[in-house]
Amino acid sequence: MKAALILAGGNAKRFHRKRKAFIPLKGKPLLQWVIESVAPCVDTIFLSGNEDLASFGYTVVQDIRPGLGPLAGFHAGVSVIGAEYTFVAGCDMPFIEPALVRHLFKRANGYSCCLPRKGEFIEPLCCVYNTEDVKECIHTVVTNGKRRIWDLITCLPTPQYISFEEVKIIDPDLLSFRNVNTPEDLKAAEDIMDKREGLP
Repeated sequence: MKAALILAGGNAKRFHRKRKAFIPLKGKPLLQWVIESVAPCVDTIFLSGNEDLASFGYTVVQDIRPGLGPLAGFHAGVSVIGAEYTFVAGCDMPFIEPALVRHLFKRANGYSCCLPRKGEFIEPLCCVYNTEDVKECIHTVVTNGKRRIWDLITCLPTPQYISFEEVKIIDPDLLSFRNVNTPEDLKAAEDIMDKREGLP
């Protein structure tokens, strides 16, 4: 069984404190783009954030330990997810390639995670994790007062790293990693979609 956990909590400071999950991109909330990308690849989807996310039609998990940033979403999510492996993404990543999600699940088999990495840079929010390994490690990480996703990664017993070059075989422009943090990013995302649709 495979699950997806989409982190959709908090407000976006660079969007005037608006809820990023609900910010429209080409007439559709950012979160909806992510859901539609990952839904064909998993058996179940969980949304990490506030109760209003229930309007998207999936199980919502709220932070158990607020103030931990993205780790709070990991912590809450793995506490209820029963799938062996979980794909984790942010709600602001509208270009996730389903074929890449499937590839990450395949490459994660037998490992604690399948994590894209280039040198010191990692992409932990387009990654497949062994749910039980995360569940065991995150308690230690949170109890020790750590807040970085990297602290969780280094705690995992058998991480599997894949190169960006391997990712590019499926997603040549690495658009799966692209997120929308600012109004300028939103406009750039719209331009990419217009180009895909052949619009001027």
